[in-house]
Amino acid sequence: MTTLIDITLYKAKLAYPPELQEFCTTNGVTLPGIDTFAGQAYALMAQPTVRAQKHLGRNETALFFTQIGMTTKDSIQPFNKAKGLKRLNVGRGNYCLAYPFETDLNDIAKRKGAVISGDKNTCIELIKSWWKKNLVDVPNDEWQTGHLDPNGDASESNLAWQPPLQAKYRNRFKWDSLFHKMWPTGDEVCEKMNDYYTEAEQKKMLAALKAKWEK
Repeated sequence: MTTLIDITLYKAKLAYPPELQEFCTTNGVTLPGIDTFAGQAYALMAQPTVRAQKHLGRNETALFFTQIGMTTKDSIQPFNKAKGLKRLNVGRGNYCLAYPFETDLNDIAKRKGAVISGDKNTCIELIKSWWKKNLVDVPNDEWQTGHLDPNGDASESNLAWQPPLQAKYRNRFKWDSLFHKMWPTGDEVCEKMNDYYTEAEQKKMLAALKAKWEK
């Protein structure tokens, strides 16, 4: 359990703790320049009195940069941007570095060499046209009453007008009322677990389910 940082204690620019620098060198993590916004953000979170103990939110990040003489309109961004170090889950909009230090290279790996072939506008227009044909331009009289949760009841809160496209999914997915989100039903996941999740994700879910039900 972390507590909110007293950001008034940090009124000068910080240096990276030697322990963090050694960890990053050993594990192939590149720290941002210490004089950058991200550098100061991570230097703060890595301090022995802060890491894994104190979290900070938007108010604290803004005041921190003001106190050390750095001006930014988005004080959260330097704390939010992934740099290869694991942060603790301390609530939405709050930031705290894990300790002992751990690597978290997933976001960095996803961005490395990320290139989509083909013309950008052509690719986007293909997606737009598919949705236009299958959702936006479908005549209203072709829409049908459907269940958002196929395992739920027939109450109005679980019903929505749905285009013909929904019929092909039958009882495999759950939807929100605007078709913005969809996720597989329990039966669908059990039948096609490997289609949806990697082995690492499955192990993580198993651990979470065990923690919830095997008390």
